[in-house]
Formats: sequence, C-alpha cells, structure tokens
Amino acid sequence: MIARNFWVDIEDSSGSRIGKGPLRASQFSHKGRLSAAGEFSFVVSAADPNLSALQEKRVAVCKYIDRAGTLQTFGGGVIDKIVRTAQEDGSLILAVSGNDLVRELSYRSVGALDLTGGGGAGVSDAPDQVMAFAPAGWTITDGATLVNVYAGYDGESVQSALIGTGEHIGEHWRLGAGRVIAWIGPASTFAASGVRAVQHLNDPVAAETADAVALITALEEESDAADLLSRVIPRGSGNGGAALTLAHATDSAPSGYTLNAASNYVKRDASETTYGRIERVIDFKNIGPLSNTTADIQAAANMLLQASVEHLRRYGTPQKFYRVSLAKVGQILQPGTTLRVVFRKLVDGAVVYDLDGTYNIVESERQITAEGIATTSVVISTIDRMPMSDSDFLAQQSLNARVLSAHQQLGASVDTFTYRDELDNVKGASFRFWLGDEYTSIQRAVMRFRVQPLRSTVKSVAGSSTTTESGGGSTTESGGGSTSGSGGSSSQTSNPGSWTQSDTTDDIPDGANHYHGVGATIHTHSVSIPAHTHSTPNHSHNTPNHTHSLTPNISMQYGIFEESAGNTLAKANLVIKLNGGSDLNSSVVDIGNGWYELDITDELVDAVFRPAQENNEIAITTATAKTARIEAQITVRGVVQAVAYS
Repeated sequence: MIARNFWVDIEDSSGSRIGKGPLRASQFSHKGRLSAAGEFSFVVSAADPNLSALQEKRVAVCKYIDRAGTLQTFGGGVIDKIVRTAQEDGSLILAVSGNDLVRELSYRSVGALDLTGGGGAGVSDAPDQVMAFAPAGWTITDGATLVNVYAGYDGESVQSALIGTGEHIGEHWRLGAGRVIAWIGPASTFAASGVRAVQHLNDPVAAETADAVALITALEEESDAADLLSRVIPRGSGNGGAALTLAHATDSAPSGYTLNAASNYVKRDASETTYGRIERVIDFKNIGPLSNTTADIQAAANMLLQASVEHLRRYGTPQKFYRVSLAKVGQILQPGTTLRVVFRKLVDGAVVYDLDGTYNIVESERQITAEGIATTSVVISTIDRMPMSDSDFLAQQSLNARVLSAHQQLGASVDTFTYRDELDNVKGASFRFWLGDEYTSIQRAVMRFRVQPLRSTVKSVAGSSTTTESGGGSTTESGGGSTSGSGGSSSQTSNPGSWTQSDTTDDIPDGANHYHGVGATIHTHSVSIPAHTHSTPNHSHNTPNHTHSLTPNISMQYGIFEESAGNTLAKANLVIKLNGGSDLNSSVVDIGNGWYELDITDELVDAVFRPAQENNEIAITTATAKTARIEAQITVRGVVQAVAYS
C-alpha cells in the first residue's frame, strides 16, 4: 500500500494538536494485539523544527493520505520513552515509543458498574456500557456480545473492564483506526485476512487461491504446554470456605466438558483422556453475586462455569505460537483475523518441518515509511491468545490482588441466637430468628437445647381479704313458710285495788295490770301456752341498694422455686417444628450433659442452599400435663455478601 504522505501530530490529553506543525518521522511502526494494548515507535531527527512539542505523556498520532486522497490514521499512542542516539555521521536522532492509544482507556474508571440485567439475567451490551466511561472521542463498533455478561466492576479502568468482559466469555476486541474499539466476538467468527503466507512467491499452491500472497522471510515456532490442565477447580468471590463455587450453577457444561457442581470442578474430557488428570485451582475473584438474590447467586455461578470452560479451552491442550516475519505484504493484517500459512523445510530431500494450516493472528506489526505501508511480522497461534511470559503471569497475579482488595468478597459468618422459654400443655415455647438478605447461602444450622425444671423467683403465696357492704337492693320470695313452737308459760302480778266485773265474757288483755274487787291482796296469775305453729304467708324482702368492697391482703415468700423432676417434661414429650413443618423430635441427638442437638439445615434452606424464608420460628409444644423450661442456642454458619442496597 502506498502512502502519499505521512506525519506525526503531537496532541495533549484532550486531543488538541500542540506545536507549530507535525513532526517529520522517517518511519512509524505500530504493533497491534488481540484484546490488549499494543505498542508504537517512530524515529525523528533532533533537528526537526517542531521538536519542542515532543514530551513524555503526550500523544503521538501518525496520519497519512491514502491513494484516494483521504486523510487516514495509521496509529498512535502515549509517549512513554524517548531515547536520544548520536549517529556516526554526527547527527542526533530520537527514538520515541510507548503503548498505543488503548493506553488512554486506562485513564478512566468505570466506577461501580454492575452488569446484572435485572434478576441476574446479565447484559448483551456490556462493551457498550463499559465504553460509555471512555475518554471523550472514543467509540466502539459492534459492541454486542453473543453471550450475556454478568459482571460487576468497582474502580477498574475501562481497559481492564474490556479485557475482563471478553476473557470470561471467550470474545475479543481490537483497536481500530484512531480512537475506535472494534468488538469482534469469539475466535470462531474471526474473518479471513485474505492473505496467504508462503515460503516462496512461486509456490504453486499459492497460485491456486485468490488470496494475496506474502513472503515468509523468517519463522519461529513455540510449543507451550507448561500451563496445560484437564480440570479447573474454580473459586469466585470470597475467601476459604466462603468462596463462590459451582454449587449454585444452573447452566450445563458444553459438549466435550463435564461439570461436577457438587465437587466444584469442570473437566475437559479429551484432555483428561489424553494427558491424565491435571487439575488446578483457579481464582476468579472478580466473579461474584452483585446482589443477594437467588437469581444473582445462580448467575454468578453460571459466569464462573463459563470462565472455567474458557480457561480449559485455552489451556486444555498444548498450543503452538509462530512468530512470522513477512515481506511483500501490501496491506494491513489485523489481530482477530486468520492467516493461511504454508511452510516446508527439506534436508537432503527429506521433510523435516511442514507447516500448512490456518491460524489466528494474535499480534500484527505494521510499518509506514516513504516506500509505503506494509505488515512486517505477525504472531499467529492455534488458539486465540498470546503466549504467557513470566512478566505476563506476574501482572495477572498483581491484578488478582487488586481485584481481591477492591471487589466485595463473600465472607464466612457464624451467628448464634440464645433463647429461654417455659412451656406446658397449654402454652408452648417459641424461638424466632431472622435470616436476612445478607446471606448468600447456609452451610449448617443447628439447635442445641436442654429441658430444665420450671423455675420461679417466688417460693409461696398466702393471702386474705376484707369485705365491706354499703347501699342495698331488693329480693322477692315466691311463697311463705311455717315455724313450730314448743309451748311455754307466763306469770302476772297484780297490784291491790278493786275491780268490778259486769260481764263474765270480758277479756282481760294479756299482761295488763288489773284488779278484782275482792280485796287489796297482791296476787299472781299463771298462764300456760301449749305447743303451737306460726304460719308465714307469701311475702317479699326488700334489700336497699349496696356495694361490696374487697381488700386483698397477699404475702409472698421470695426465693427460687424449682419444679420436681416428676412434674417436669422429658425430651420424649416434646413436639418440635420448624416453620410449622413436621415434627423433628425423631432427629434429635443426645450430645451429653443433658444437651440435645437438632440439625435444621435441610429444613431451613432451598435447593441452592439459600434461606428458604427470612422469618423463621422453632415451636416446641407438648400434650403432657407437666411443665419445663427450654434453654436453647441456634447456631447458623453461612456465607454473607457485603452489598449496597438502595
């Protein structure tokens, strides 16, 4: 490709050009990488009139005019290093280098970005949401993923978020022309570059295709099996036993892979058959539930499964990487495309090396000079990743440490609730406890209790009362009655005097003093009363209105009263229910010293070990006419997630 003219503009962080004009570089090189920042370099004379604009951390952008007369951006990046070199002829040149423009994406944070999609569904536009935080002037094309992404970020840069988003689902991106990110999907969708790299330009096989032909000037093969494994034991957010595992995953492993959720591993079947069992614990500390709902926990576990499968796909078999130097390539080869390569080496007529296949381009270096634009070398691979160097490994460990400190991590929790309640056959004992939405799972829940005699702080009670009446009312009788007497006698003494009786029928009133005209002698009359009966007719008694006033007098003897053993309930008399379920008495275990233990884990959780409900009650009742005091402790060991709720 011929470039009629090219130059290097120096820009500030806002994209404004600095200086009186561009720099006149003798060449400009750009090395683009798959799903990663690349590099750039150029050489300029110290005599360049606009050299004063050249400073570290400014942006260098190479531009050119294509054959159609259109202004194009070849590449650029952030200036990290300037090396001044004196030439043999006495001239001074400056070699400038740094990361390409992707470096700018590391200058912005995505903040607390949650890609949940609501209810743990995840999102299909994760790259678009991430790039919304990029510096001004940046855009993204085709920012939709084939697999939904469930992820959360807490302060990562835009660059790190893009890398993490693609890595866990096996999709990729690359830097386009200028400040553009092109989302290119999984390796299975990589487009053909349209170039065939061959050992000789007159290769007869090359002539059979319509592809452009590039000459291989050098080739280096690297076979890498150092990180090969057949099983992944993944650990997501959290530490130790509280880490997210595959236990909550609801997705199935793809064909060729086996998921064992209970034992928390994913196996690549063919790899284990060929190489045996090679397993490794892999930490994915940035994968965790973003909220404490069952849907979120399942979505996080499914994302952990997806990341584990992707890791096995990339590291489950030995991979080969080829560094190929090219000539006569009159076009730009892009990372994230494929290249057909044919190379054969003969020694004494025998084939000692034969390479013929289509490979993924994971790195491409292109150069612009006065002669034009050309791709000078590529790194191709049997897999869609770069070979991992020692420095890459250390960088990954550093990133994991940063994720561990920045992201909310699951944590173990042990909560103990203590209770004491009395019961008899009328009133039962009730122990209530709450398992809130901070719990992501319950690992074990037990109730330990003992049955004690009823106790009171009053030993005895004695009392009396005084009643005072006032007022009245009325009472009506419905009939009479009779009373019988036994008889009797009375005596009467008369004073002296005279008395004249004119009629012998006159009655003398009972008990009256009277006189007989027979003299003045004092005398006495005796009267006998025979046995008799008094009859009482029907009558009514009228009682005036009145009130009763009761004054109690109570005395207590304070001390400790304890019911006898014979009147105290036994364990066998109890009915124990959790949240109104079935009687759990048969599951109670005697653990000694009068203590019993009841494991309530299965009754307390749902199918994915989440609390089946938040408000819980253990009720103990009895049909036996005795009493008891229940002393109990409920211990819940679980996993909690510190999340922010709105």
